[in-house]
Amino acid sequence: MAFLIDSIILGIFGLILGFLFKNFFIALGGNAKCIGWFISLVYFSVFNSKLNKGQTPGKRIMGIRVIDINGQFIDIKTSLIRALILTLPFFLNGYKIPGVSPFSILTVFQSMIIFAIGIGLVVFYIVNKETRQSVHDVIVKTLVVQDYRDIKLTKMPQITKKPFYITAGLVIVIFCVSIYNFMGNSDVKKLIPVYESILKQENVANAGVSIKTYPLNNNSTVYFITVQLKTDLPKIDNPTSYIIQNKEAQQAVKTFINSHIYKTDHDVLNVTISSGYDIGIAKSYHWVDTFRPVFQWKELYQF
Repeated sequence: MAFLIDSIILGIFGLILGFLFKNFFIALGGNAKCIGWFISLVYFSVFNSKLNKGQTPGKRIMGIRVIDINGQFIDIKTSLIRALILTLPFFLNGYKIPGVSPFSILTVFQSMIIFAIGIGLVVFYIVNKETRQSVHDVIVKTLVVQDYRDIKLTKMPQITKKPFYITAGLVIVIFCVSIYNFMGNSDVKKLIPVYESILKQENVANAGVSIKTYPLNNNSTVYFITVQLKTDLPKIDNPTSYIIQNKEAQQAVKTFINSHIYKTDHDVLNVTISSGYDIGIAKSYHWVDTFRPVFQWKELYQF
C-alpha cells in the first residue's frame, strides 16, 4: 500500500510534467524514461534516508519506515543504492540502449539482469517470511519496520535459502524457454531485418513488426507494422488518408513488401502510426491505423 501511494504521487507529478513538456518528451523518444527514473531515485533516496527519518509519504501514511539492521536511519548513499535496485526493473524494462540492436548479446544480457532482479523482488517479498526483506533490502542490509515497535534488542532471524533457489530456478527456466522459442521461431528471425530497416528511417523513434494469425476462411496470417514518430500527431479526421500520404509509412510498407516475408499477396498488412511519450512515471500515447491486403498496398504505392 505504501508503494502504491508513492506511485500515485509520482504519477500525478509525471502527468503535470507531461502536460508542460509534452513535445520535449516526445522528441526524447525512449530516453524520456530516464527523466522519470531520475525523479523516482531522488524521491525514494531522500525520503527513505535519515533526511526524512526513513519515510516516504506512502510509508508515513501506512506507519512504517526504513532502518538498517542496527535500528538506525540510513544515509543518503545507502538509500540511493536501495532505490536504484528497487526501481531498475521498472524503468529499464523495454529500454533500448542507443546504437545497440535489440537482438544483440548486450541487449539480451540487459534483459536478463532486469528480469532476474524483477523476479527476485517478487519472490523474496512473498517467500522470505523470516525477515520480510526483498532483494533491495537484503543487498543493502535494511529493514522496513513499523513506527511503533518493541525497541528491545533481539536477534535477527536468518534468511533461508528458499527464495534464492526459487529465484534462480525461475530465471533459468524462463531464460531457456525464451531462447528455445526464439531459436525455433523462423518467422521472428525473418522479421528482424525488417524491424531494423524501419528503425533506421528518418523521423522514426521506434518501430514494431509482428505476425498474428487469425482464423479467417483461409487461415490468413496478418502482419502488423507499427511506426512511432518523433513528432506529435495532429488532429486527424481521416486516418486512412493520413497514413497513405505519410512518407514514413510508405517507406515502411515498401521495406516490408521488399522483404517477401509474407506468404501471399492476400495476407493483410496493418500499418499503425503512433505518437506520445513514456517517462516511466507517466505516459501518453495516441495512434491511427489502417489495414488492407498486400496486393492493395502494392497497387496504392505502385510497387
